[in-house]
Amino acid sequence: MGASGSTRKHDDDEGDFPTRSSRGDSTTPAFLAKKKKTTKKDARKNPLLPPKKTFDFSKYSTRKIALELAYCGADHYGFSSQGSEVSNVRTVEGALFEALKKCRLVDPSKEIFGEPSVDYSRCGRTDRGVSSAGNLVSLNVRSKVVVGGGGGGNEDEEIDYVGNLNRALPDDVRVLCWYAVPDGFSSRFDCTSRRYEYHFTRVHIVRGEFGRSEPEEILDVEKMREACGKLVGTHDFRNFCKMNVKDCHDYKRHIKDCRIEKRSVERTAGAFLRETDWVLIIEGSSFLWHMVRCIAAVLFQVGLRADTPDIIDELLDLTKTPRKPLYAMAPEHSLVLVGCEYDASIINPDKRRVSEEARQGLEMHALAAARMHRLKANLWEEIGRRAHAPRVEKDTNDENDAQNYKRSRELTRGLLSSTYYGTAAGEPKGEPVSLKKRSTEKTYEERIEDLNAKNERKKTRK
Repeated sequence: MGASGSTRKHDDDEGDFPTRSSRGDSTTPAFLAKKKKTTKKDARKNPLLPPKKTFDFSKYSTRKIALELAYCGADHYGFSSQGSEVSNVRTVEGALFEALKKCRLVDPSKEIFGEPSVDYSRCGRTDRGVSSAGNLVSLNVRSKVVVGGGGGGNEDEEIDYVGNLNRALPDDVRVLCWYAVPDGFSSRFDCTSRRYEYHFTRVHIVRGEFGRSEPEEILDVEKMREACGKLVGTHDFRNFCKMNVKDCHDYKRHIKDCRIEKRSVERTAGAFLRETDWVLIIEGSSFLWHMVRCIAAVLFQVGLRADTPDIIDELLDLTKTPRKPLYAMAPEHSLVLVGCEYDASIINPDKRRVSEEARQGLEMHALAAARMHRLKANLWEEIGRRAHAPRVEKDTNDENDAQNYKRSRELTRGLLSSTYYGTAAGEPKGEPVSLKKRSTEKTYEERIEDLNAKNERKKTRK
């Protein structure tokens, strides 16, 4: 509100609108004759006022810390900034960089990524739409405590990194805690393990208020679990990723754990709908581009009986399957980077640091956000109840059973390819096709030949 707006509010509150006798003259009201307050904008223009002090970052000491981040990736174009400070593309890292500069934790006059004095690194470079509950970044930041090598000093007097940054970050990005780390620490190269979770839902239709549920084999989780076991170990995963032959030449990765767990009991999602939540948990030292989403897509092929669990063995055997079959990746919004593991002497729960004030603020923010999403979920569940009501007639129960089972299958498949909000806009048509019967992509060697030919054409143009 401007200056005139604030004056009017004051006059209305006090009930003291100026009369003719209180005016400076017969035409100018007294509230207009009052001296205008000097604003910050006027102060910058006034040559008689002292100039605004610039922040001299060189006067402050710095230290190496690691920040644990959580964020909802639905409205972000990935984690990496990709020049977002210039192009205005909304990314998690771009928001973090802006908050770090706003809080003067790094030198505002310098870039963060690639600046030697900042020594910034990230653990998980999550893609567009992917969320995280524990990504880690490390960098040098301004400090009030003189420390060396990540130790010493009175930590109670340190800057409230969590509280300050969370006040400057958007609502869907939060700093959970910070760690004091040695000067040579890298959140990317010192990470020993990364764990992802891919969430999915299985839906079935029931008949009557206390009707029987349709068979849960619509999505065969036991077959999916069998397939998960074949992924554990060290393999060449080029058929389970998006190949980038320009930057990546080694497609061997080690998977420590791959399993599927049930996360909720069966719940009512509509008048005739029942659903359960499941999660694919996969942990490895590192991952290829889109690797987890490709693995999830192949596992769903197995769950829908388009392929048997042996398809995993065939895709891992490059002599049998030198070309990756064409298949769509699983949707990105269901994927969450849950956590990153490091040497326990540096990063462990006992070394988490967060002020009590910042912790309470983070807790209240999370509870408020969860409540808002529950309200939205309840609204869409009510819409679903009104949108779907299977016919149940006494003489055609068998026909209705068949129709309801078919619809249960369609709903399950629709949710596997759905948007973040759970609509079935991307619902596939027809039955899933086996990966063995699909067209294939180019091999790694063919892609290298294409890349070399492209580079040669560029040279001839010059």
